[in-house]
Amino acid sequence: MELIIIFGIGMLIGCILTRIIFQTRSVGSLRVDTSDSDDSPYLFLELSKDIEEIYRKKYVMFKVSLKNFIPHE
Repeated sequence: MELIIIFGIGMLIGCILTRIIFQTRSVGSLRVDTSDSDDSPYLFLELSKDIEEIYRKKYVMFKVSLKNFIPHE
């Protein structure tokens, strides 16, 4: 029983640390607009850090946000 509790606490701590690390390494968000069904999805890039900081990195990480900007009526 104690092993299960220790395993659960370890999983919880691991999930929290992973979320913190991914949030600090993210340089912005990639918004995907699928409201126009005739065309392929539109992509919008929103940066939260300076472009000079992004130039220095070999890889970057974005948060993906699915949001329709044109409402369907």
